[in-house]
Amino acid sequence: MSSPEAARIPILAALKPKDRENLLASAKKRTWAPGEIVVRQGDSALHLFLIEAGRANVQYADGAVVATLGPGDFFGELGLIAEHVRTATVVAAETLTCILLPSWEFRSLLDEHPEIAVPMLKTLIARMHGMSPHEH
Repeated sequence: MSSPEAARIPILAALKPKDRENLLASAKKRTWAPGEIVVRQGDSALHLFLIEAGRANVQYADGAVVATLGPGDFFGELGLIAEHVRTATVVAAETLTCILLPSWEFRSLLDEHPEIAVPMLKTLIARMHGMSPHEH
């Protein structure tokens, strides 16, 4: 993913192009097929996931889908910030491609670039209120 493409992801848009490029250099990209489990509720939190393409369903143990995420969205931040296990299962609803940031890289990113915290907080608040982060 190029820096201009990454700039379409709200939490990365707050970074300067050079900082985005440095971050992307250490990130991995992975693709899941529809129906594949990306993370499972109760698993250790090891990465932040930034959705590049596709859609993912967030669901709890009972299988109820509580959210659908798409390009530009992210997940996995709660387990990394609070240092606890995954709070939900995420399943690829269609072919899903994500950029994975390891936990240490995510924490370092927050320390070095606190400006990404604002778009992240806006998204988290929108999730708490059950609306899309783009409906402000």
